[in-house]
Amino acid sequence: MESIIVHTKNSMELNALKSVLKEMGIKYEKFHTKNTFHNQKTIKKVIDRKNEKINKPSKPKGL
Repeated sequence: MESIIVHTKNSMELNALKSVLKEMGIKYEKFHTKNTFHNQKTIKKVIDRKNEKINKPSKPKGL
């Protein structure tokens, strides 16, 4: 059978679509494409910040 990908604009549209599919007895799967990219980007930022802190020379206290 055919598959479609739907991009809803907000949570109201998403909830309406889910309820229609449920009423019609159509099975659907959840797949989050935006979150996977965002998570990879966030992980890269965290690793970069840790590397910056490790490579910074420490200043002696009291000067």
